[in-house]
Amino acid sequence: MKKYNFDQVIDRKNTSSYKWDNPMYAGKSILPMPVADMEFVVADEILEALDKITQHGVLGYSIVPDSLKLLAQKRIQEEYQWETAVEWQVWLPGIVPGISIACDIFSNEKNGVLTAIPVYHPFHLIPTWLNRPILTFPMVEKEGRWTYDFEAFEEALKQQPAVFLFCNPHNPGGTVFNQSEIDQIVRLCKQYNCLIISDEIHADLRIHPQSKHICIGQYIEDIPSISFFATSKAFNTAGLGGCVAIIPHKASRETFIKRTFGFMPMLSRHSIDVMSATYLHGSNWLAQLLPYLKQNHDFLLDFVKQQPGLGMIPLEATYLAWISYDETWGDLPERLLEHGLHVLRGEQFKGKNFIRLNFACPQSQLQEACQIIASLAL
Repeated sequence: MKKYNFDQVIDRKNTSSYKWDNPMYAGKSILPMPVADMEFVVADEILEALDKITQHGVLGYSIVPDSLKLLAQKRIQEEYQWETAVEWQVWLPGIVPGISIACDIFSNEKNGVLTAIPVYHPFHLIPTWLNRPILTFPMVEKEGRWTYDFEAFEEALKQQPAVFLFCNPHNPGGTVFNQSEIDQIVRLCKQYNCLIISDEIHADLRIHPQSKHICIGQYIEDIPSISFFATSKAFNTAGLGGCVAIIPHKASRETFIKRTFGFMPMLSRHSIDVMSATYLHGSNWLAQLLPYLKQNHDFLLDFVKQQPGLGMIPLEATYLAWISYDETWGDLPERLLEHGLHVLRGEQFKGKNFIRLNFACPQSQLQEACQIIASLAL
């Protein structure tokens, strides 16, 4: 069994990297920690799958094979205990386009879209792209984790949104929603006839040993739902895309498929074969990754606790730290950028006085980031 070296620093500059080759970095030395991809070489089996395609040499159109469909079905059943049917699957090049199409179909200019804040920014951008009303309600800190303000959630549902966008595990809060929370969400959405669209792309990135990913779709019977899954975040293949939507409700699934015609390209052979290799052979790589991410998480959490005016609630999942700062730090994201560290502003997720920092990197880079942050406190 191969031992992977996550301490290895890999130069990604001049590779057309969205993360490292940002035009705003021109002429500057910047450590980038905004974009949600990892600084780690992928599993050997993924590289072998890509090499096999290159050696074959033909890059034509591809279809999603039954073997991949069965692998996805097996993964969802074994890892998340949800027994799905293969015919419920709809394969797409990406989750955000899929959510956009779903919101376009199932919401309208009167009955719009509901989501919690803070949240992954496309969740509150998609309604504006589609000219849909957007309703929000706050997340709150409770017993050392981020969760929903369920009273505010119900008040928002009373305004009759057509769609609720659910992010589980949550980005940027790092919450893995528990059974009680899932039950409340399902009950309330059913009561107010609101369709649930669930983004579960971080399901395999649980760094808290006690956390258990629960698929909300398995508890929805009387209203349509769409649950999105992908291997790209957990196995660092985000640049290749590829995801599967699970849509149990037949009429909704058929409507969704029809609307994708002309808007969604076919999946490439690269994404198909990489997803297959990931499902078949990725477990060893992931089993080594998660403890490394937990180590980085704990290092960062300890550092933040030592900095007056900074705060961080421990994550249950993801590699995206959600760090608060008070007024003594001024415009912290701008100050960090001036000193060579790029993070995302909390306002991008509708969270004021927060930054989101990606710690899926060699610990030497994380230590460098912490040194930059600490230097601003002097």
